[in-house]
Amino acid sequence: MEQFPHLKLVTKETGQAVLAGGGRDPEETRRNKNDRIGHSSRLSNSLANLRSNWNANFNQRTSQGLAELDSETLTAFFKINPNLLLPTADLELYGIEIISEEPDGFIIGASTDNFRTLEDKIAGFIINTRKTGKIADFWQILDANRDQWRLDHILSEDLFAKWAEIQDNELYRLEVSIAFAKPIGPEPDQNKRGGLKRLADYKKTLYEREKLLFKRQDHFEAFISNYGSITSSLIEQNDSFGAYVEISGKGLKDLVVNYPFVFEVVEIDEVSLDQADEVEVNQAELEVLRPSEGSPIVGLIDSGIMEGHRLLAPAIDSGNSVSYINGDSSTADHVAGGGHGTRVAGAILFPNGVSAVTSPYTAPCFIRNLRVLDDLCSLRAKFPAELMKQIVDGNIDCNIFNLSVASRGPHRVKHMSSWASMIDTLSHEKDKLFIISSGNISKRKIEEYLIDGEFYPSFLEFPFCRVANPSQSSFGITVGSIDNVDFEDSNWKSIAGNQNVSAYSRIGQGIWGHIKPDLVEFGGGFVVSKDGLNIVKGKSETATELVQSTLHGGSSIGRSEVGTSYSAPKVTHIAAILKKLYPEEGINLIRALLVQGARLPGDLFQNPTPLAIRHFGYGLPSLQRVVRNTDYRITFYDTNFIKAGEANLYTLQLPESIRNPGEGFDILIEVSLSFTSKVRRTRQKLNSYLGSWLDWTSSRLDESFKSYSDRAIKREQSSDSGTTEDTITSGTIQWKIRERPDWGTVEGVNRNKSSVQKDWVILKSYQLPNEISFAVRGHKGWDKNFEEVPYAFAVSVEILGSEIPIYEEIRLENQIEIDVQNEVSVR
Repeated sequence: MEQFPHLKLVTKETGQAVLAGGGRDPEETRRNKNDRIGHSSRLSNSLANLRSNWNANFNQRTSQGLAELDSETLTAFFKINPNLLLPTADLELYGIEIISEEPDGFIIGASTDNFRTLEDKIAGFIINTRKTGKIADFWQILDANRDQWRLDHILSEDLFAKWAEIQDNELYRLEVSIAFAKPIGPEPDQNKRGGLKRLADYKKTLYEREKLLFKRQDHFEAFISNYGSITSSLIEQNDSFGAYVEISGKGLKDLVVNYPFVFEVVEIDEVSLDQADEVEVNQAELEVLRPSEGSPIVGLIDSGIMEGHRLLAPAIDSGNSVSYINGDSSTADHVAGGGHGTRVAGAILFPNGVSAVTSPYTAPCFIRNLRVLDDLCSLRAKFPAELMKQIVDGNIDCNIFNLSVASRGPHRVKHMSSWASMIDTLSHEKDKLFIISSGNISKRKIEEYLIDGEFYPSFLEFPFCRVANPSQSSFGITVGSIDNVDFEDSNWKSIAGNQNVSAYSRIGQGIWGHIKPDLVEFGGGFVVSKDGLNIVKGKSETATELVQSTLHGGSSIGRSEVGTSYSAPKVTHIAAILKKLYPEEGINLIRALLVQGARLPGDLFQNPTPLAIRHFGYGLPSLQRVVRNTDYRITFYDTNFIKAGEANLYTLQLPESIRNPGEGFDILIEVSLSFTSKVRRTRQKLNSYLGSWLDWTSSRLDESFKSYSDRAIKREQSSDSGTTEDTITSGTIQWKIRERPDWGTVEGVNRNKSSVQKDWVILKSYQLPNEISFAVRGHKGWDKNFEEVPYAFAVSVEILGSEIPIYEEIRLENQIEIDVQNEVSVR
């Protein structure tokens, strides 16, 4: 059989990127510089009021039986020039530790010296002392309504709504996050010049940091012990640590209103899984063979697996199964009604159902059973961030994890959750791919919407229906569900219908404008009764075929459940095949190729809308497009590293034969960029959350590589700042989404807000240039050490609606040799 593998794209030039510059100071900053005495006086008065109020409250703490705090440590709510909060900036020079960055330049800041350092800078600003000019960017210190702004910005929406009902003597189980913004860079290479001294200095800094961290953790533990207990480990991330606590209402009030380093207090999420309605059985006889040598191991984080199931057993890595449930070492799937983890495992191995494959069938990957849910589908109060770290550290040979477990409600929109942030941390630091279900809306909730006159799909736009925690993860691949069939009989009718977003599937956008879900797959559909009672259920005719546990009786195969739990593993199946095809590549190539091979359904691919992106993300992936090409489609890719401020340039030659001015064929060009980076939780914007971030740009039509390179890379004669590409310039390629929400066809969506950035354009063959060039650019985040960021970049060219071979011509035009190292079966 003729092969059409993906081809390597070679970096043609590397240099310093031309990036948009800073511009003028805001009007308020300019006013403050022109009124140094007045501005300093206003700030000083605010500090004096803040101190006075704090001292009055502090002196009463002992008599009120409150925990011990440091009288010198104060917090304030600042409004600061947002430009001062560029991701690389911090406020240590002013004696302020940023506890939390809020929208529009607001921050919660803490001082451990009673704001004396800041006061000195304010005094120096009057006479323009060196290093005091940025005081003009401190627009306000908000000393009034201190309790209210802390409640507004620290509590979850649910806790805030219940705050007046908090009882002093009642115990509350919560998740608490504490800031510790003392990141340091990577360990220096002692073999380089001066390396021994730098290494010694690094170790000293690391030791001092650890001492400060332990001191803060001890302080937090002592504070909580006055009111309750910490019920999990303290889980550290780059700029914070968190834990589950059990605390009295009195302690909760003191924690939120007075504890200086807390930035988030939320209720513990309960997880949601899909529930069965009815079981209709299809039996199948199939011989399943063990995966071939070198096949990847997929870690299945779920409710356990019926490992002896005849259809699953050959693929189960049973010698390494683990239960993470305290006091229960069983790794069996005890969920009644056919199991949950067993069904998910079957969907990984048989994404189109058992009946879709022929015997004998070779399993595509090994599955490791990592049981975290009990028979009631509960995490048993396990701290999910701690659990994810424990699982990855204990299963280092698993590079892909399927997580069909999510919270019952939507993700919170302020900070990245500790669960999602830990997934991001592990994705970057350990190069692990998490494929996550977007979460489900319950049948009962959908019935409530329909009874209230809220119709499908409009009710999906309600905040409650946004993707569930941890599906907002920046680096995980989040998968929603679409229906697999249209159904109607005399009593029931599909709510959504074939290739429409399932009525239960939570949608985007994700946090801070992320494109979420990333992908969709067929998870089955709900039907609604036609009798006017709006009863919602799943039916065997609208469900997908799944393997089932027989631990509690029943059939080994059936159509009984629907949900995003079963759409996610179908993407995991494709990811496993990709990992087998590219065993030495990291997760960014898998992420990039997954979205590169996805399409929005129907006409939406050619005419995408903001609603379509929120429903489907980048669409439904095709295994054929993801792993290889055809005569009519060719894909190039590169995996590389880049630092902030750099640009890697690529160019692709397009042969004259497909640029025939007499023809009008439709040519599709798709581009995907995927990257990971270090992250920190105390920030509330993507570019502040990430240590560094990347984007890509393209040349204009009929623009030579040299001309584009001169625009994209700094030359000795070029200025330090550039200008961003605009839509007015003649020849600009009109990509569908674009890098600003007001530029592309899909208004209100910005591809740069995500760590997987796909875009596409359909051009007439006579519009094609003889070459098209691209730049992958690194941007500064909070990482002052500018560590290299890993990425993958993919470009595909496809002729639509015409069977005109282009693969070989484009390959030869770019002088790429074919090297097929691995062969996989695409069914």
